[in-house]
Amino acid sequence: MSTRSLASDLRALGRRGIAAVMAAPAWLGGILTGLQGAVLSYLLVLAPTMAVVAASPEASTTTGVDWGVPAVAAARVWLLGHGLPVEIGGATVSLVPLGLTLVCGAIIAAIARRFAARTWGSWGLAVATYAALVTVATSAVLLPEERDAAPVVTVVAVALAGVATAIGVWRAHGVELGWLARVPEVVRAGLRRGAGVSALALCVAAAVQTVWAVQGRLEIGAAATALDTDVVGAAVLAAGETVYAPTMVVWALAWLTGQGFSVGTGTAYAPDALTVDALPSVPILGALPSASGGLLVWAPVLLVVTAAAVRVVLARRSLGWRDEALADLVALGTVAAIGAGMAVAATGSAGPGRFAEVGPDPLPVAAALVGLTAAGLVVGTFVALAMRFVRGLVAPSRPAAPVSATVRTPARDGAKVSAGAAGTRASAPMADGDDASDTGDATSAQAGERRSATIR
Repeated sequence: MSTRSLASDLRALGRRGIAAVMAAPAWLGGILTGLQGAVLSYLLVLAPTMAVVAASPEASTTTGVDWGVPAVAAARVWLLGHGLPVEIGGATVSLVPLGLTLVCGAIIAAIARRFAARTWGSWGLAVATYAALVTVATSAVLLPEERDAAPVVTVVAVALAGVATAIGVWRAHGVELGWLARVPEVVRAGLRRGAGVSALALCVAAAVQTVWAVQGRLEIGAAATALDTDVVGAAVLAAGETVYAPTMVVWALAWLTGQGFSVGTGTAYAPDALTVDALPSVPILGALPSASGGLLVWAPVLLVVTAAAVRVVLARRSLGWRDEALADLVALGTVAAIGAGMAVAATGSAGPGRFAEVGPDPLPVAAALVGLTAAGLVVGTFVALAMRFVRGLVAPSRPAAPVSATVRTPARDGAKVSAGAAGTRASAPMADGDDASDTGDATSAQAGERRSATIR
């Protein structure tokens, strides 16, 4: 006897809803992916904004609270992650919080893994839906004099949704791209090397940024204490600083190239020079470098070692030296494009006055990154050749292949004769046991005489 309850009815309703969604056409899954990705990523920003408004002293009662203002503010912050400048207190903030951009991409990828189908139509509808919603939100919050920024936001939304949806579909269903086989192996090898160098360089930059944060933990703690915020304000401040952590990792990468970056006019952070001026009381700024010169001028060598390591690991035996050189050129182009893109994304305005331009200079940083990568690829090429030469010297010699011809020995000849005699005995009819015994004795005697003749 089964018993019904509210919980069981809700579970059954949820299962029927999921089954209905999963049975929907493939194109509907793409629309749901884009719709949910836009709504959930916006709610992720709206929730802390509403919490700040609700915790303010003026919001002790719901009377007179305009909840549309925080909703629009949250929309502008959400669009800031897509490259839309935001007006805060009369100052323009265009420095993109790359952490928020990555979170939006992760949400889209997670939803696409569940709802998107393994078709180009589903992928295209997911990208189009997300980009359309971002464009509509941009048109709703932009002022007439800010209309020029709308195309940039749309392009960023298309790129973000396209990559994230593809990752989600790949994780869920796998992807078979037959056209990759038509791409020359040289190009594929170069793209792998360029992507590998860029990814490993970012990991090194993240490690360097972590070291800076540990060294500046006292300054970070003092700045956070001086703000004297409540629990909600501290949580929102921590979230806001967290989304800018990837932006500071790109700054660390610019520092590793030797070109450095600036945090306001009159400041410079580089391995060989450090010029510091008064900074806002923001705790995360305590994680900036506090020293220069000495052994720090050798920091760019880390990127050379990084490129050399990738070159050794991703070496291809099937390519000749000319193809290897072409693959390295493709890798340099890939590194230049990725490095310039990251530098542009990590540069912008962070406030009024001298903070109108912060971050690295994209062109010098990209050029230095390409030069250091080229040096690392050359070093890695020689290391790979040396390793191949050493392996050829110390590798044990392989045993010679066995000779197909059979070397007959006297004993084997005797055995074959005995076997042939035995076969003869088996095939010939026997009159009686004496004949068989005589035949066997004669054969044995012949074999013995042959062996003795061979020994002598």
